[in-house]
Amino acid sequence: MGDKGLHSSGASDDPLAHNRVGEEAASPAVDGAEAALSGRSDHDVSALAPAVPRRAWLQPGNSLASVCALLIAGLGCIGLMLALLPNPLSLLQIIGVLGGALTGCGIFFAMRWVADRRAQKRQSPNAGINSDLECLHDARWELSENEARYRALLDTQEQAIVRRDASGNVTFANRAFREMFSNAGEVVEGQPFAIAVSADNNSAPLSAADGVRSKRYMQHAITTSGERWIAWEEQVVTASGGNGGYEVQGVGRDVTEQRRWEMDLAEARDQAEAASRAKSRFLAAVSHEIRTPMNGIIGMSGLLHDTPHTPEQETYIKAIDHSARNLLALIGDILDFSKIEAGKLVLLEAPFNLSNCVQDAVELLAPKAHEKGLEIAWSVSGLLPELIVGDETRVRQILLNLLSNAVKFTDKGGVSVRVMPVPGSSLSSADIPLIVEVQDTGIGLTAAEAEAVFAEFEQTEAAVRHGKGGTGLGLAISMQLAQAMGGDVSVRSEPGNGSVFTANLHVKRTPEVEHAQALQPLDAAHHHGARVLLAFDRFLERRALSEALVQVGVTAAECEFDGAIAALEAAAQADAPFDRIIIDGSVGPSAAGTLLATARGFNRQGKVLGAVLIDVFTRADLADFRALGFDAYLVRPVRPSSMLMHLGLRPVAATQAATPQLPLAISRNQHGITARPASPRRVLLVEDNEINALLASRVLEKCACDYVCARNGAEAIAAVRETLNGETKAYDLILMDVFMPEVDGIEATRTIKALYADCPLPVVSPPVVALTANTFAEDQARYREAGMDDYLAKPFDRLDLEALLDRWFGQLSLARAQ
Repeated sequence: MGDKGLHSSGASDDPLAHNRVGEEAASPAVDGAEAALSGRSDHDVSALAPAVPRRAWLQPGNSLASVCALLIAGLGCIGLMLALLPNPLSLLQIIGVLGGALTGCGIFFAMRWVADRRAQKRQSPNAGINSDLECLHDARWELSENEARYRALLDTQEQAIVRRDASGNVTFANRAFREMFSNAGEVVEGQPFAIAVSADNNSAPLSAADGVRSKRYMQHAITTSGERWIAWEEQVVTASGGNGGYEVQGVGRDVTEQRRWEMDLAEARDQAEAASRAKSRFLAAVSHEIRTPMNGIIGMSGLLHDTPHTPEQETYIKAIDHSARNLLALIGDILDFSKIEAGKLVLLEAPFNLSNCVQDAVELLAPKAHEKGLEIAWSVSGLLPELIVGDETRVRQILLNLLSNAVKFTDKGGVSVRVMPVPGSSLSSADIPLIVEVQDTGIGLTAAEAEAVFAEFEQTEAAVRHGKGGTGLGLAISMQLAQAMGGDVSVRSEPGNGSVFTANLHVKRTPEVEHAQALQPLDAAHHHGARVLLAFDRFLERRALSEALVQVGVTAAECEFDGAIAALEAAAQADAPFDRIIIDGSVGPSAAGTLLATARGFNRQGKVLGAVLIDVFTRADLADFRALGFDAYLVRPVRPSSMLMHLGLRPVAATQAATPQLPLAISRNQHGITARPASPRRVLLVEDNEINALLASRVLEKCACDYVCARNGAEAIAAVRETLNGETKAYDLILMDVFMPEVDGIEATRTIKALYADCPLPVVSPPVVALTANTFAEDQARYREAGMDDYLAKPFDRLDLEALLDRWFGQLSLARAQ
């Protein structure tokens, strides 16, 4: 940095320096002019001017008296002239008199101007000197006043302001600086001054010789008020006096209180983070400690249900299982909300089938809805792709929360789910905005309740009054999950008229995959102009099935059961009879059979295919419906693909497409084990909890598996070493608990994987499945990193474990066959 840059910058930063430079530049001129005149006497000065003329009435000093005398004389003359002139006066005479007066005034002022010019020429030497002296004195006084004004301004500042020259001597210090650091001694301009600092101070002031233009630093100084933190901002400026040097100007601000606040905030933040970590550890411990005994309760109730028991005992078993699962759902909501509140929600992105996701959620809530006599239906728009990318677990959780809430507060009517794209959105882009709409015919909400329903632990008065309370977390969790997916959840409702909850979600299109629609339009060869009549009273279910048919290009009509004959007659008269009819089995076999016969009577062009809608609890009447001529039955909740297949509108092969394999996903197999190898499978069961070990061992026995129990990771490692040494048979699967004494499941898995990797024999490590109550995403990632191949979440029942064994043993059978 050159001197030129420092000079220009310094001059602009210090207005006080301008005043000093101007004053010092003006002082020599004033002093020189005074010295030049100090050697002359008043006689010498007066001698410089020429003699004054004797016409004193024309001198500058007699101007006022001369003008007054002239005016009086002129007026007198005009009055005398007017008195002597004959009357009346003519206009010419008046103009002549005025012209003479004006001419006289003009002559007088001309003579006056000439006299003044001559006087100025005679007095010019003395007048110029006096004028210069007066200007210099004025400039000096002005500079002095400006300096005093700026000094007073700086003295009123709360910040400490100080200037030091290159030698460290103080050239200026304002009042705040002097008062703040007077404990270190008197501040004397022109002498060095050192600020007393504490032992932990490690910042040095800026020096003009450092070559640094500016500097900011924090100084722990000892002041008259004790130890204080001073924030200094220093910069190099041009020195006053015009000698071309530089000084360091520093401005210090007391930031002790601010620093204390910052330290308090930092401490509070650290405490909050520590509390959050402790909370997370507590939640993980609570999750594990609660889910472990819950696993025993649910599992044992399932085993007890498989034993011979009386109807009364079955009621008790169902009550135990129902209460345990409700408690488990309650714990899950609390843990999910705490996790979201802590900001530890992690969304996974993986391809999944949207229709299957909605179908699973609806089928899970269908039994509860059917117990209350409610209809439940769902539909997915055919405009949406079959596979999308997102967090299937969280999408299903939102659906389950909204559906569970709708079923809980609906006593008559039903619940429907509709999934569709946002109107007007582009379905060709990578991002797909979805609308998930859950409609019910329940008790509804007031405007005030609708505004507060998404708050945490919030319950409406109607919910409390009807005894349908809960934690009040389901909708709050759904809102937070939807917001994490770039959307939200809203509600439209009126008291007594039901509610419509709408979740807006953002998912992604699967890359590099042919984007098949959820329900693809049928070829004309498949439906041949099929016309379907939906003749039953359940409006929500009827609308969902009608939408599914229309999306694939099939003509569908809706009507209530009592209006079915009129609809059939109208269609026949229009020469467009229905060739397929769906009837609700709740009307009874006789009424349903009569309507089917009527439909076939109106269609003389061909056969009418009849399908009956039934609940899972009314399958005993299937033989009666079949005897009356029904061709197919549809079990509620009806799957659109199943309806198309049973109505003969889609080949069976089209509904058997394989679904994509999802990472670490456990699904319940309602049919149990589908196939068993000829020789029993060997399973190493590693579990320290006796009840969980008993549950798993009983399920393994029922599945015809040989098993060996190990109580901790050390025993599991020893058992694997025996197999590698040829002492025992190899294991086909290892069920590994995660939290165990001595050696936990993660360390044991790493050791077992390493043993198989180092074994010289051509052996492959069996799959290791984690048995864990911790199902958070970070826990699953930790299990994968340790080498575990799958996990089974506690609590699990017999069907869950059977599905897991079926999946892995099926894969092993296929691998060995290949």
